[in-house]
Amino acid sequence: MGVHDEYGKEILRKATRGAAELHGTSVEIDYGTAHPARIDTTVREHIAIEIESRTGKQVRGAVLDLLCHPYPKKLLILQPVHMSNACAEQCRNILTRFLAEKDFQIIVLKGGGHNRHPKKDVKIVAEALRELETTR
Repeated sequence: MGVHDEYGKEILRKATRGAAELHGTSVEIDYGTAHPARIDTTVREHIAIEIESRTGKQVRGAVLDLLCHPYPKKLLILQPVHMSNACAEQCRNILTRFLAEKDFQIIVLKGGGHNRHPKKDVKIVAEALRELETTR
Protein backbone atom coordinates (compact mmCIF):
# COMPACT_ATOMS: atom_id res chain seq x y z
CA MET A 1 0.00 0.00 0.00
CA GLY A 2 1.40 3.41 -0.93
CA VAL A 3 2.11 6.16 1.53
CA HIS A 4 -0.55 8.43 -0.03
CA ASP A 5 -3.17 5.66 0.05
CA GLU A 6 -2.38 4.96 3.71
CA TYR A 7 -2.66 8.64 4.57
CA GLY A 8 -6.00 9.04 2.78
CA LYS A 9 -7.50 6.01 4.49
CA GLU A 10 -6.17 7.13 7.88
CA ILE A 11 -7.85 10.52 7.41
CA LEU A 12 -11.10 8.84 6.36
CA ARG A 13 -11.09 6.46 9.35
CA LYS A 14 -10.62 9.41 11.71
CA ALA A 15 -13.25 11.57 9.98
CA THR A 16 -15.82 8.74 10.13
CA ARG A 17 -14.81 7.56 13.61
CA GLY A 18 -14.20 4.10 12.19
CA ALA A 19 -17.44 3.86 10.17
CA ALA A 20 -15.63 3.58 6.83
CA GLU A 21 -15.96 0.14 5.20
CA LEU A 22 -12.71 -0.75 3.46
CA HIS A 23 -13.50 -4.37 2.58
CA GLY A 24 -16.41 -6.55 1.56
CA THR A 25 -19.19 -6.35 -0.96
CA SER A 26 -20.05 -2.71 -0.25
CA VAL A 27 -16.84 -1.58 -2.00
CA GLU A 28 -17.37 -3.78 -5.05
CA ILE A 29 -18.60 -2.73 -8.49
CA ASP A 30 -19.99 -5.33 -10.87
CA TYR A 31 -18.72 -4.71 -14.40
CA GLY A 32 -20.05 -8.06 -15.63
CA THR A 33 -16.94 -10.18 -15.14
CA ALA A 34 -15.95 -12.83 -12.61
CA HIS A 35 -13.91 -10.33 -10.60
CA PRO A 36 -15.50 -7.09 -9.40
CA ALA A 37 -13.73 -3.75 -9.41
CA ARG A 38 -13.37 -1.99 -6.08
CA ILE A 39 -13.58 1.54 -4.79
CA ASP A 40 -11.65 2.63 -1.71
CA THR A 41 -14.45 2.71 0.83
CA THR A 42 -18.11 3.24 1.63
CA VAL A 43 -19.80 4.94 4.56
CA ARG A 44 -23.22 4.29 6.12
CA GLU A 45 -24.62 2.25 3.25
CA HIS A 46 -25.14 5.22 0.94
CA ILE A 47 -21.83 7.05 0.32
CA ALA A 48 -19.23 5.67 -2.12
CA ILE A 49 -15.73 7.13 -1.73
CA GLU A 50 -12.58 7.22 -3.82
CA ILE A 51 -9.29 8.64 -2.52
CA GLU A 52 -6.87 9.63 -5.28
CA SER A 53 -3.36 11.03 -5.52
CA ARG A 54 -2.46 9.89 -9.03
CA THR A 55 -2.51 11.63 -12.43
CA GLY A 56 -5.59 13.33 -13.82
CA LYS A 57 -6.26 10.49 -16.26
CA GLN A 58 -6.22 7.94 -13.43
CA VAL A 59 -8.41 10.16 -11.27
CA ARG A 60 -10.97 10.44 -14.06
CA GLY A 61 -11.01 6.61 -14.17
CA ALA A 62 -11.84 6.62 -10.47
CA VAL A 63 -14.77 8.95 -11.25
CA LEU A 64 -16.15 6.25 -13.57
CA ASP A 65 -15.97 3.75 -10.72
CA LEU A 66 -17.84 6.17 -8.46
CA LEU A 67 -20.53 6.71 -11.08
CA CYS A 68 -20.97 2.95 -11.56
CA HIS A 69 -21.14 2.20 -7.83
CA PRO A 70 -24.77 1.70 -6.73
CA TYR A 71 -24.68 3.98 -3.67
CA PRO A 72 -26.46 7.28 -4.37
CA LYS A 73 -23.91 9.66 -2.79
CA LYS A 74 -20.33 10.04 -4.05
CA LEU A 75 -17.25 11.57 -2.43
CA LEU A 76 -14.01 12.09 -4.33
CA ILE A 77 -11.05 12.89 -2.08
CA LEU A 78 -8.03 14.26 -3.92
CA GLN A 79 -4.49 14.51 -2.61
CA PRO A 80 -2.57 17.09 -4.66
CA VAL A 81 0.42 14.90 -5.49
CA HIS A 82 0.54 13.98 -9.22
CA MET A 83 -2.39 15.94 -10.69
CA SER A 84 -2.87 19.44 -12.02
CA ASN A 85 -5.05 22.05 -10.36
CA ALA A 86 -7.63 21.54 -13.12
CA CYS A 87 -8.31 17.93 -12.10
CA ALA A 88 -10.93 18.72 -9.44
CA GLU A 89 -12.83 20.99 -11.84
CA GLN A 90 -12.71 18.36 -14.60
CA CYS A 91 -14.12 15.77 -12.19
CA ARG A 92 -16.84 18.18 -11.05
CA ASN A 93 -17.80 18.75 -14.69
CA ILE A 94 -18.01 15.00 -15.31
CA LEU A 95 -20.08 14.29 -12.19
CA THR A 96 -22.56 17.11 -12.89
CA ARG A 97 -23.35 15.42 -16.20
CA PHE A 98 -24.71 12.40 -14.34
CA LEU A 99 -25.59 13.47 -10.78
CA ALA A 100 -27.32 16.31 -9.01
CA GLU A 101 -24.80 18.54 -7.24
CA LYS A 102 -26.33 17.63 -3.88
CA ASP A 103 -25.33 14.00 -4.46
CA PHE A 104 -21.56 14.42 -4.65
CA GLN A 105 -18.63 16.24 -3.14
CA ILE A 106 -15.10 16.72 -4.43
CA ILE A 107 -12.53 17.81 -1.90
CA VAL A 108 -8.81 18.47 -2.10
CA LEU A 109 -6.84 17.63 1.01
CA LYS A 110 -4.17 19.99 2.34
CA GLY A 111 -1.73 17.14 2.86
CA GLY A 112 -0.63 13.80 1.51
CA GLY A 113 1.58 10.90 2.45
CA HIS A 114 4.78 12.97 2.44
CA ASN A 115 3.29 16.27 3.61
CA ARG A 116 0.81 15.42 6.33
CA HIS A 117 -1.84 17.81 7.68
CA PRO A 118 -4.15 15.40 9.55
CA LYS A 119 -6.10 17.89 11.68
CA LYS A 120 -6.99 20.07 8.70
CA ASP A 121 -7.73 17.09 6.44
CA VAL A 122 -9.95 15.25 8.94
CA LYS A 123 -11.98 18.44 9.29
CA ILE A 124 -12.32 18.80 5.49
CA VAL A 125 -13.48 15.19 5.06
CA ALA A 126 -15.88 15.31 8.03
CA GLU A 127 -17.51 18.47 6.65
CA ALA A 128 -17.96 16.94 3.18
CA LEU A 129 -19.56 13.84 4.71
CA ARG A 130 -21.89 16.02 6.83
CA GLU A 131 -23.00 17.89 3.72
CA LEU A 132 -23.72 14.64 1.88
CA GLU A 133 -25.63 13.34 4.90
CA THR A 134 -27.85 16.42 5.20
CA THR A 135 -28.95 16.29 1.56
CA ARG A 136 -30.41 12.79 1.70
